[in-house]
Amino acid sequence: MTAGGVEAFETYAVGDDVWCLAWIGMPFVVVGKDDDHGVIHIDGTGACSLPEGARLDIVADNLFMLTHEPWDSIWYWPDIAGERYKEVTERFVDAHRDGEVVVAYSAGLMSVVPSPARAMSFRLGVDSYWPSGVIYAQPVAAIAADGTELLVAHDPSVEDARWLPCGPRQSVELRMVAFRWALTYGKLVLNWQDFA
Repeated sequence: MTAGGVEAFETYAVGDDVWCLAWIGMPFVVVGKDDDHGVIHIDGTGACSLPEGARLDIVADNLFMLTHEPWDSIWYWPDIAGERYKEVTERFVDAHRDGEVVVAYSAGLMSVVPSPARAMSFRLGVDSYWPSGVIYAQPVAAIAADGTELLVAHDPSVEDARWLPCGPRQSVELRMVAFRWALTYGKLVLNWQDFA
């Protein structure tokens, strides 16, 4: 293992059974290894709807996606930044207070862009994390002071009491977005700062 928890290129050999973040749940076998270019060739051993099967080439920059560990141990894998989910989650909890209103942004194909057009605000429930491992979020919105606009992207100048619930309080989900651990409510990413 390297410092970020990524298994070294040298630990892989042809014939190894492996798992890959690029195709979660599919068992793979190493079918080739290009030492000169740092590429590992893998082929899926499970059923696949693609004519040529589940074949991938893992280059050195994407080695974090490959592991000998069973795929159900994905929670312990480092993401593209070398962080495990607990590091990301606990940093988020430590940076927020219970009841705080935050903005979340929808995930694009390969990133999270903090755009007001793709924003929604949530009131957090983070005190429950330490005893239960759960973070809660509830969508909130406010009416502008002049009454002409519905505010969905949090504006700190609007007093806290005016941010009213507009959807169900739910536990935040942990998922991988663009190979980075993300805390999400639906497809909205609460820890969008980690994608900058």
